[in-house]
Amino acid sequence: MNKHCVITGAADGIGRALALRFGAAGYGITGVDVDEARAAQTQAELQRAGAEARFIIADLGQQAGVEHAAGELAQLPLIDVLVHNAGISAVGRFGALDLARQQAVLHLNLGAPLLLSAALLRQERMGRGGSLVFLASLSCFTGYPGAASYAASKDGLAAYARSLAAARRDLHVLTVYPGPTRTAHARRYSPDNRRESRRMPPEQLANAIAHAVQRRQRLLIPGAGNQLFALLGHLAPRLTEWAMRKTVLEKV
Repeated sequence: MNKHCVITGAADGIGRALALRFGAAGYGITGVDVDEARAAQTQAELQRAGAEARFIIADLGQQAGVEHAAGELAQLPLIDVLVHNAGISAVGRFGALDLARQQAVLHLNLGAPLLLSAALLRQERMGRGGSLVFLASLSCFTGYPGAASYAASKDGLAAYARSLAAARRDLHVLTVYPGPTRTAHARRYSPDNRRESRRMPPEQLANAIAHAVQRRQRLLIPGAGNQLFALLGHLAPRLTEWAMRKTVLEKV
């Protein structure tokens, strides 16, 4: 195997686009996903494109799933790029949302990356100078009324990535803050899909992430529109909060 890229949630959406992008760049791909059928489809697609690919079937929202993935990865070549992409959301008025669903969001979006990273670092499975990539969210700059648990998980993930970058100077840590992306995941959780065509294609996001890994960036806000909205979130937080209430909270 050439360089080794591990991607969680790689069977579909952003994860699939990342797998295809890194596979085309000559990386061997190991995907981790709970969806066995979609994983098989993506693995076959990668192999048809000439990439070396395998999948580990694991539910990273469960402790046992994280342990299973870590154990399987311990038997594979050292990791050059590890992308924490798997995630879910829970949309609705915060006080009315099912607590178990909110806990599931926190377990998968925040708990799994922390625990899997810790296990792999403890086992010294990251290659020398390897890259850890964390997919946070544009909500870290704007808030996300209507999906508060999701926003909390992504804020926590970004804070973990910053701390890890400061502690492990031997590794490259990249935090990505995507905005709305044209995936089934976004369609499933968005209260309004009428402007879906304006969302960033996952292939464009995957290209931006691959370039940022190559350049060893620490932070990536992909797309000029997202960068502007993040800046407004810093300079005019009440304006972006109003916009998020109008476009998300009032429609759930």
